[in-house]
Amino acid sequence: MSPVTLADALPSPEPAPRRPRRRAAATAGVVVVAAVVGGGAWAWQAWSSQGPQPAEALPANTLAYLAVDLDPPGGQKVAAYDALRSVPSLKKELGLGSTDDLRESIVDAIDSDGGCDLSWKDVKSWAGDRGAVAVVPQDGLQVVVVLQVSDADKARSGLGRTADDCGGFGFTVGEKWAVLAEDDQVAKQVVSDTKGANLAEDGTFQELTGAAGDPGVLTMYAAPALGKALLDDEDASDVLGFFSWSPVTSLDPVAGLVSSVTFLSAFATDFEGDADGDFDEEFTPEQQRVMDLMDEYEDLTPTQQKQLDADMAKAFHYDEVGPEGDAEPIDEDQIDDELEDLFQVPEKVRKQVENFSGLGGVARFDDGGLELEIVADPFLTGYESTYDATVARDAVAALPADTVLAFGAGFKDGWAKPMVTRGGFFTSGSTDAELVDGFREATGLSPEDLEALGGDSVAFAAKKGFAKALEDEDLAKVTIAARVTGDPAKIEAALAKLAAQDDLGVVAKSVRTDDGVVIGPNPSYLAELVDPDRTLGDLERFQDATADADDAMVITYADFDDSWLPMVSEGDLSPEDAAAFGTTGISVTEDGGRHRLVARVTLD
Repeated sequence: MSPVTLADALPSPEPAPRRPRRRAAATAGVVVVAAVVGGGAWAWQAWSSQGPQPAEALPANTLAYLAVDLDPPGGQKVAAYDALRSVPSLKKELGLGSTDDLRESIVDAIDSDGGCDLSWKDVKSWAGDRGAVAVVPQDGLQVVVVLQVSDADKARSGLGRTADDCGGFGFTVGEKWAVLAEDDQVAKQVVSDTKGANLAEDGTFQELTGAAGDPGVLTMYAAPALGKALLDDEDASDVLGFFSWSPVTSLDPVAGLVSSVTFLSAFATDFEGDADGDFDEEFTPEQQRVMDLMDEYEDLTPTQQKQLDADMAKAFHYDEVGPEGDAEPIDEDQIDDELEDLFQVPEKVRKQVENFSGLGGVARFDDGGLELEIVADPFLTGYESTYDATVARDAVAALPADTVLAFGAGFKDGWAKPMVTRGGFFTSGSTDAELVDGFREATGLSPEDLEALGGDSVAFAAKKGFAKALEDEDLAKVTIAARVTGDPAKIEAALAKLAAQDDLGVVAKSVRTDDGVVIGPNPSYLAELVDPDRTLGDLERFQDATADADDAMVITYADFDDSWLPMVSEGDLSPEDAAAFGTTGISVTEDGGRHRLVARVTLD
């Protein structure tokens, strides 16, 4: 059977022997249509193709990978250029006059920050559009850099000069890629290991990065073997502490409040069992005097600073004062041991690191904004034991339409005790029972009370003007509140226990709703949350920011069309920069044993 062609699929006109020219014209038209369709398919394939990637130049057992693509597919290069130019300070700092200026700006930043004599002219003659930083297993963990090259000879010459100017590093240059490492031996070993099997062909790499969606300007990958490698590598064990903190969890007001109380209650027990936190009573008058002077240390003369150092040593190290009255040298090994004990990683964290199941992520420019999509081990989000209900979007969508900052989540049964006992750096030496007791003493709440207070789901909301009221410390005018769904009697009973703790200074009011309670310091704002005329769910801005988040367990939403962003950024963002941003939505959804995080920032 002959293959079916485009001509076979098109309707054929009735024969018209008296008009041979028209028949010829019709046949020619079919050929033209076929050529256009075929050419369009080829053009689209070229337009959407990502092209060669640094993963091709790394071994399959690469443990961590972060790649940058300055020529991403599907027109993202122009989209990225337009997005960066829309923020005035970035446009000025990067000097963006064309899409190629971004590459030059990156090289200039490396030059100024790294202290290397790195010439854009030299780099331009051989550097491609793609590069990556990776961690590979080689007699321990080695950090390497892969750069795309367009001219191997010029790359060797340019990298040789740069290596000398930057204090020396190793590298090897192939036909398409250069590998930079601690020394030449490490770089050559990377090339040798890659010949056997490269990262781009690895099934786990393809699965995790592919799960994060279409390619973009950044690609992230962490192999499942990374967790155990960190545990086994003595030099890398220090970074394990950062697994105790997740940037995603830091957006969670529930976790933030609970961990703060847990930390403070555990910290207070180190001061002779003073759980009230009144630490001033633990210092002698002389200790308090020198501590007060330390606040003005930079304003003192060198002579005064020297005297204060001596006074401080005498005040706090009576047993270490030598015969001349000077403090004896500090035992640095002892301090290292004490710090190691202080920052000990909890055993439960070590187990989670060992069972790490990997991460894949992509950042792309899409629909007038930037989108980050990550599929990862639930441990990295920090939500694995707290949230699992798929009601976050409904909880946030029910907030008033003028909400500028929101967080919503649906709780997992039994979530409170794991959160209280999660601990961290400073509480790693405490047992679960001690952490629970400390939390109860500080708040008046047991884990069961905390779970009742959270209800089935919670949505925190902030209205325009909240930042100014916080800055002015005018609590009664702070337009921040929580909308809790669940049994109102249980919620109010737990809130009453919390309010009974005089030391906490809780002044929250509460009002019942049809499905729960709203809680906050501003009664008039609570009335707005009970039955709003319009809700966030009615707004297209909210719908765009939280698209594909219908089943999310957690959602964070912000509307930047307000004056609060420059204020909370403490001057890092000007009003002009803030005006460039529209909204952001961050959602976390359970996805086949992993968590899918999607963060979308729109630009106005």
